[in-house]
Amino acid sequence: MRQNRSKALFVRKKQVTWHKTKATVHPADSVQGFWVMGDQVAVRAKLAGTALNVIDVTVPPGSGTPPHTHPSAEIFRILEGTLTIWTMIDGVAQEYEVEPGDVVTIPGNAPHGYRNAGPVPVIFMAIVDDEMIAFFEEAASKDAPSGPPTAGMINRVIELTGRHGIRILQAA
Repeated sequence: MRQNRSKALFVRKKQVTWHKTKATVHPADSVQGFWVMGDQVAVRAKLAGTALNVIDVTVPPGSGTPPHTHPSAEIFRILEGTLTIWTMIDGVAQEYEVEPGDVVTIPGNAPHGYRNAGPVPVIFMAIVDDEMIAFFEEAASKDAPSGPPTAGMINRVIELTGRHGIRILQAA
């Protein structure tokens, strides 16, 4: 019974108050989405008064990021599909296959990257800071890519990474 009551509050109200604490519901149909290179990014929510943001990332087969670093930490929770995570541990490249339910924590400045080597899209939820959101928004396109990134697209993103404290590493 409680679950049905909560769901009714969730559907009817965007802000619900309990015990003098304001909770904000961010309905799925209010998502702002865009494309960054080959991946679709949907900004789900920002926690007021912090630099924390929740995004969903859809990674089509064959897409991903090059190895890179940035000052901000990230947390990924895999929702659908299998994602290959690349990192360096004690100077040695390591890859991990992560599946639905797995959580990946990435400290600031840790070398990392990801790719979807599988046949179906991967969806993961990430917690990122405002600087990453600023990068995504500046690199964004409203249109889905029609093929692999062009040289012009790659050069534009490389320029933006420098402005946002992201350093692209050599390919893994």
